[in-house]
Amino acid sequence: MIKVFFIGGIFALIVTLFLYQFVSFSMMNRITGALTVTDSLSVGLVEELGKFMITLTFIDQLRVRHVLDGILIGAAVGAGFAAFETAGYIYASGNHLLEVAVLRGWSAIGGHLVWAAIAGGAFMVVKRQKAFQPSQLIDGRFLVFFLLAVLMHAAWDWDFTLFGSYYLKLIALIVLAWIIVFVLMNAGLKEITHLQEAEIKQQ
Repeated sequence: MIKVFFIGGIFALIVTLFLYQFVSFSMMNRITGALTVTDSLSVGLVEELGKFMITLTFIDQLRVRHVLDGILIGAAVGAGFAAFETAGYIYASGNHLLEVAVLRGWSAIGGHLVWAAIAGGAFMVVKRQKAFQPSQLIDGRFLVFFLLAVLMHAAWDWDFTLFGSYYLKLIALIVLAWIIVFVLMNAGLKEITHLQEAEIKQQ
């Protein structure tokens, strides 16, 4: 997991930077720096796709076969991505270094780590013990969860508040993300239980 964290995080950033070459942001973003709904959706799609591509690479290389494995690998890639991205934000924050570090630190529990874990776990719901097939990427069971990760990421970046509070918006998104993770973890635990029961029957 340490290897996945460092290598996965770095390559997820590289892939994301490459994908950003195909994205064009609004005039408002270029003038004010604020993200419109479309800009936020573009960021969410590009970064979640970049992290998932690396997560998928590790899933294939490590030949994992269970939902919990996908969650773990996705979380490691997402955590590495978040760590390196945060380092860049802190470096560029100037006099706001402490403020940026604290905000990025506590909010990391519901950001890149969790979104990538959702995508990794959802893909393993489809793949299970089968060999990788491109058709698995368009399976509705995966696409629904991946789309949720993209939408949560977009809502996180979009310049709006919840009941007038930016922090309340982040907390709500963190809670929602973890509910989805727990749903996938529950599916993973049921999978392990079924495998254990099948093994006992065979004995």
